[in-house]
Amino acid sequence: MALPRPGCGGDGMSSDRLHQPPPDHAPPLHAVRPAVPPHPDDAAGFARVLRRRDFRYLWAAQCGSQLAQNFIQFALLVVVYDLTGLTTAVAAVAVAFTFPGVLLSAPAGVYADRHDKRSLMMLTNLLRAGLLVLIPVSQLAPFLQHQAWPLLVITFLFSSVGQVFAPAEAASIPSLVSREQIQGAMSLFMTTVIFTLMLGSVLAPVCLILFGDLVPFYIAAVLFALAALSCWRIGSSLRAVSPGAGPQTHVFQEFQDGVSILRRSAGLRWGMIQLGLALIMVFTIYALGAPYLQKVLHRSPNDISIVLIPAMFGLVAMAGVLGQHLISLPRRSLTVIAFFTTGTCLLAMGILPPVFQAVGISGLLIPAVVLLALAFGCALGAILIPAFTVLQEGTTEESRGRIFGGVFTVINASIALPLLAFGGAADLSHSVDGVVDVFGALVVSAGLVYRFVFWDRLLVLDQPAGVDATSRGAPDSP
Repeated sequence: MALPRPGCGGDGMSSDRLHQPPPDHAPPLHAVRPAVPPHPDDAAGFARVLRRRDFRYLWAAQCGSQLAQNFIQFALLVVVYDLTGLTTAVAAVAVAFTFPGVLLSAPAGVYADRHDKRSLMMLTNLLRAGLLVLIPVSQLAPFLQHQAWPLLVITFLFSSVGQVFAPAEAASIPSLVSREQIQGAMSLFMTTVIFTLMLGSVLAPVCLILFGDLVPFYIAAVLFALAALSCWRIGSSLRAVSPGAGPQTHVFQEFQDGVSILRRSAGLRWGMIQLGLALIMVFTIYALGAPYLQKVLHRSPNDISIVLIPAMFGLVAMAGVLGQHLISLPRRSLTVIAFFTTGTCLLAMGILPPVFQAVGISGLLIPAVVLLALAFGCALGAILIPAFTVLQEGTTEESRGRIFGGVFTVINASIALPLLAFGGAADLSHSVDGVVDVFGALVVSAGLVYRFVFWDRLLVLDQPAGVDATSRGAPDSP
C-alpha cells in the first residue's frame, strides 16, 4: 500500500488532522452518520471484505445482476443478428443499451441519493427480470415473431431501469465496509464486473447453441430475481441521509450540486477523466476485436476469446494485487506506467503480425497476441481500479449517488464514440492493424501528457480522503 503522503493544498495539514481518531472510528469520507464498526481481524483483502455479512449480500446481488446483464447482452447481439443479418441492427442493440445511460445516469444518481438504496436495488432487479421475460414472449406472439424492433424497445427499457441500479449499488459499497477496506472492496467490485463479463461472453453462445434463442432470457430473469433476494437480505440501513431534514430540492438542482462538487474537487475530476479514458480503451477493443481476429489473425470472429479472456484474466489479476495492497507505487505513477503499457501492447498488436509473417514465424503470432492481451489487461486494471477508488474516497455519503450517476453517464457516453470512430475507420481503411496502431499511439500520447504536462496536478490522486476541495469549500487549482 502506498505510504501516507501530505496533502497538496495551500493550508497544509492542521494539528486537528494530526490528532484525528483511527479511520474506523471517525466518520468515513465526511459522512454524517457513524462509520461501519471495525470487524475482528479487519484488513483490506477480498477475504476480509467478504467477512462483512451485508457486503456479502451486496456482492452476491452484483454477481447475479452483472452475470445476467452480460449474459443477455451477448445473447441479444446474436439473436438480433440472426433475425436481421444486419450489422446496423447489432449496432442498434448497442445504442439501446448505452443511450439510456447518457440521458438517465446523472438524474438516476440524484434519485439514488434521495431514496432507500436497498429498496431501489430490489425493485430494479425485479423490473429487469420481468422485462427479460417479455423478450421470449414477444417472439412467441404471432404479430411480433421474427422481428427485431420489440427486442430493441425492451432492451431500451431494460437499460433505462438499470441506470437506477448502478449508482445505487456503487454508492452503497462504502456504507458496508470500513474506510481502509474501500480499495479492497472496489477491487472485488471490478474483478466481479470483468469476471462476469468474461463468463457471460462464454456462456451466452453455448447456451444459445444448446437451448435455442429463448431459454437464455429466462435464465437471466432468474438471476435477476436472485439478485433482488440478496438485496432484500441486506440488514444495514442504506436510506437517504437525513430524510425529511429539509425541503426536497429539484432533481436538476441536485444534479447541479453534483457538478459543483466536481468543480471544487480536482481529485474527483481526475478520477472521472481516468475512468473515462480506461473505458474508451475497453469498448474500442470490443469494437476492433472481431475484425482484428478475422482480417489480421485470420481466425473466425467467434474466436474473440483469444484476446478477451487473457485481457480479462490480467485485469482480474491486477485487481487482486491492488486489493491485497501488494503495490506501493503512488497512484499517479501507477497510472502513467499503465498508460504506457497499454499503449505499447496495442502498438505491438498492430506491428507484429506483418513482421511475424515476413520472417516466417506466423505460428507464434497467436501466443504473442495472448501474452500482449494479458499485459494489456493488467495495465488496464491499474488504470480502472485506482480511478474508482479515488471516486469512492473523495465523495460524501449524501452526494455519492449523484456523483456516480455522473460517472455512469461518462461510461455510457464513452462507449458510442470509439465504436463509431475506430470501427468506421477500420471499415473505410480496410487496415485494422493500422487502426490498432493509431489507437496505441494515442494511448501512449495520453501517458506522455499525464507525465510531462499534468504530473504536478496529479498529486491530488494521492491525497488522503478529505484533504480536498470538498472539505475546504473552495475550488482547487485545475
